Amino acid sequence: MRQILLIMTIASTIILTSCATSSTQKKELTNTERARLLVDVSNGALLEGDPTGALQNLAQAEQLDPSLPELHHSKALAYFAKHDLKTAITEARRAVTLAPGFTDANNTLGKLLLDDGRYEEAEPPLLQAANNPLYRDAYKANTNLGILFYRKGEYGKAKATLERAIEEAPASACIAHYYLGHIQLRNGALEKSLQEYEHATLKFCAKFGDAHLAVGMLFERNKEYDRARKKYLDIKQSFPNTKIAEQAMERLKYLP
Repeated sequence: MRQILLIMTIASTIILTSCATSSTQKKELTNTERARLLVDVSNGALLEGDPTGALQNLAQAEQLDPSLPELHHSKALAYFAKHDLKTAITEARRAVTLAPGFTDANNTLGKLLLDDGRYEEAEPPLLQAANNPLYRDAYKANTNLGILFYRKGEYGKAKATLERAIEEAPASACIAHYYLGHIQLRNGALEKSLQEYEHATLKFCAKFGDAHLAVGMLFERNKEYDRARKKYLDIKQSFPNTKIAEQAMERLKYLP
């Protein structure tokens, strides 16, 4: 599943014109402004896959102003990238405590709690994010909610929530299509399941390896062995040196 990162811009120094002297001066940045600049730099490091560099900048930012909720949200993302789920949850919770209406942080907190199997705790922040009409990425929160309901065995609620995610972002809701495929498979609707899995591999979703593997496995289940074989070989070529490719090759060994 995809990570939830903020794209920031680096602010420029503000130039003020003095009316009394008609001279131009640079305004000295406050500690909060300096901290926000460091958060921006940290988010750039996260986008480049450098969570350690991000945390180094965030540590400096925290010395300047520890009250910034976006600082703690970025720390949560960085610790998650370093596979420290416990600390990531702590930081995301602090971001939400500082700014209860911070929708990205609520979605992140809910997703982290979901990953930790704490479903009852995950639901309220995810609902806050999903129900915010101003949240452009509400499909992410609805996807996370759908997964939560799926894991709790509430398949009707999961289906409705995942379908809402797809309505909100038809081209980006790869994971929502993938879990809908699981639900259709549980219902014995193999053709609908295949359609959902294939939707999860199209265009923006083309690099979603789990969905490609699910398509191959469904071909195999339907005894369409030639199609399964082709799919597994495609996976090997498209996802070299990955766990997904290894799984595809392992299944390929046992095809008739």
